[in-house]
Formats: sequence, structure tokens, C-alpha cells
Amino acid sequence: MKFLLIYDTIARRLALTVLLAVSASVCLYIFFISTAGVWARPDLSETGLEGQAATLVRIYSVIPRDLRAQIAAAATNDVFRMEWRPEIPASPREGASSSVQAAMRRLLNDPDRKIVLYQTSIFARTVPHDRIFGTDAYGMAISLSDGSWLIFKVPKRRWGMGPWMRYTLIGCFVLVSTGAVSWLGARNLVRPFEAFTIAARRFGTDPNAPPMIERGPRELQAATASFNAMQTQIRRFITDRTNMLAAISHDLRTPLTRVRLRGEFIDDLDQRHRLFRDVDEMQTMIDSALAFFRDETLAEQSTTFALTELLQVIVDDLVDQGRNAKLHEAEPVVYSGRPVALKRAFGNIIENACAYGDEAVVSIEANGHGTMVSVRDRGPGIPEDHIGKVFSPFYRVELSRNRKTGGVGLGLTSARAIVHAHGGEIKLLNHEQGGLQVLIVLP
Repeated sequence: MKFLLIYDTIARRLALTVLLAVSASVCLYIFFISTAGVWARPDLSETGLEGQAATLVRIYSVIPRDLRAQIAAAATNDVFRMEWRPEIPASPREGASSSVQAAMRRLLNDPDRKIVLYQTSIFARTVPHDRIFGTDAYGMAISLSDGSWLIFKVPKRRWGMGPWMRYTLIGCFVLVSTGAVSWLGARNLVRPFEAFTIAARRFGTDPNAPPMIERGPRELQAATASFNAMQTQIRRFITDRTNMLAAISHDLRTPLTRVRLRGEFIDDLDQRHRLFRDVDEMQTMIDSALAFFRDETLAEQSTTFALTELLQVIVDDLVDQGRNAKLHEAEPVVYSGRPVALKRAFGNIIENACAYGDEAVVSIEANGHGTMVSVRDRGPGIPEDHIGKVFSPFYRVELSRNRKTGGVGLGLTSARAIVHAHGGEIKLLNHEQGGLQVLIVLP
């Protein structure tokens, strides 16, 4: 077993699959060689030729030679045929011992009697006796005392399988066996690659996904090890960058506090208020950045929850705050994900619709391809050249959307990060009837 694991490669698996498929075909071919004749025809003794032939041989021994051909022709019918010949070609089976020949010799009480048997086979022919007996018949030739031959044959078999049925059956069995072995081998080869694909897709949506188990062919194990190493490096890079940015944002609080203290010594009240307003805005931006970089929802465990009810809770909270929001009636949708993170993402989007578009209309629809949530407002929309920029951190377009200002431009950035972490997509478009529409598609 250890030897097989060391040398388990894709090339060896392919070779083993081909070898097993060919071996199965050869084994079935040998099986049919040994049994197809039995299926195609019973033994000659089951035709009833033995008893009839023994009786007719005794009768022909006393019939004049010039009448034998005529009597044989008169005794022939559609089921049983008899023919007298002065001689027949030498037979490769002449003198061969078989149970039928032994039985005939016992019936004739002549152990030295020459008897030629003919039984057709799909694999072999008794040439040149095909010209005498035909290619689809049972036959037996018995020598008479004067050296002539009496030939008995059943030209049309009424038992066993015909040639086309045999060929079809053999082909079907060979195809089924070869296909089954090939499918099992291919499935065994592809299964580790499917697991690799699933793990790679999972890492694309969840950076904290566990590493893959290194198994399968040697080449795949090497690829898995490289993938795990890459996953670890990317996770470390993201963690280091997040910690660094969070630390920078935190350290900015100290100089801002000093600026506020020094602003107290400014005699001009108007300049002092302007300075404090700028400091407050910077403090808000720093707090938002810290909340974004230290987002604990990324470590939240996935669970199954009612997504429709979660949206209803968000809408109800905004309505309680005096906002204009509503959720269209829809069938209950159950989703597997991180509910706290998704509540934050949908909350940011719906709250933006209320703040900048006067009203938020939410709808949800689930189908076989995923779940789509639509959030539409009644505002002026966004210029087309700004749609691709609104997801950038600290980017705001409130001047083109509303007279009021608010936020620091991290709401949509955070929402997109959460949606992408679930393997989904988020898209903004200006509705043809006015307003901005946000489409969130979750797998």
C-alpha cells in the first residue's frame, strides 16, 4: 500500500484505468468464446439425429447403390435432410473422439466406423464442410461399408440464438463492462480535482476557510500543498495589512486630540468652530475606518436563518426611526450565511436609500440560481460615471443625490466586502422610472 501511495500519479491512474477496461473486455470476450456456442446451439445429441441416423445407416447398407441418392432425396423434408455421396472431402475432425461419435458407434455396433460431426460456431467453421452442411446447420456424415457416405443435417435451427442476436449481446456486454470500468476509473481520478475546485471556490468567498487535505495523485498533492501555502500567505497578508491600517487609524486619535486642545487657544470664534468641525469630521472618519478594519463579523460562523425576516427587522427599525421604508410581500427565504454581517450590509444599503432617496423599497426573490435582493429609492440617482466609484472607501456623491450630507463613504464599501465574502455580487443601476436600484445576488 505504501508503495502504491508513493507512486500514485495521474499517469499511473490513467494507465490503470485503461488496463482495467481492456482486461474487462478481454475477460468478457473469453467468456463469450467459451459460452456463445452453447447459447447459439444445443449439443448435437439434442437434435434427435442419433437414433434416426443409426436406423437409416442399417437400411442403406442393403439398398442398391444406384437407388441410394433417390431414396435420400425422397426422405428429405424442411426439418430433416438426408443426402448420399460417394465421398466427401477430408475432414479436420474426422476420427476425433466425442460423446456423439461414441454413442453412434455403440448404436451401430462398429467401433471403427468413420463419423464426421458438424456443428456451426460463430468463431470457427469446418471448411470445406460448410459447402456440404451450410453455415447455420447441424450435420453428421457416416461412412457406409462400401466407402460412400450418408449425410444427415438439420439445415434450419429452431433453438438457441441467431447470429445477430449473439453479436448484439456480445457487443452490449463488452460496451457496458468497458464503460463501467472506465467510468469508475475516471470518477476515482476526477473526485480529488472536484474537491480541489470546491476548496478553491470556498477560499474565494471565505479567506478563513480551513486548508485542504493533501490527498489524491502525487501531482494533485503538490498542487494542494502549494494552494495551502498560498492561502496561508494571503491570509497573513490580509491580517497584517488590516492590523497596520487599524493601528494607523488608532494612532491618529492622539494628534487630533492635541489639535482640539490647541484650538481652545484660538481667539477667533469662527475659526475655532471651523477647526472643531474639521476635527470632528476626521474623528468620525477614523472611527468608521477602525470599525471597518476591525470588522468582527468576518469571524462570524455561518448559520441557516430566515433572510426575509432579517430584511423585515431592518425595515421595521428604520420605520420606527421615522424613515420611509417598506418590504414587498414575498415567500419566506431561508439562507445559509453570516446573519450579523448580512444585517450590517443590508442595513447600510437600505439606510442609504432612505437618506439619499427619500424612500427605500425592498424586495426579495429566490430561485434555483440563488437569492436576489433589490433595494430601490426615489431619489435623483447617480451619474453613470460615478457608479463604478461609489464602492471606493471615503467616496461620496451626496452633492449629486441630495442636499444633505452624511456618512464618510464606507457604507457601500463594507456592504460590498460582506456580499463578496458570501460569494455574491452587488450592482448599482439607475432605474428607468427614476431612482437608484441596488441589486444583491447571493448564491
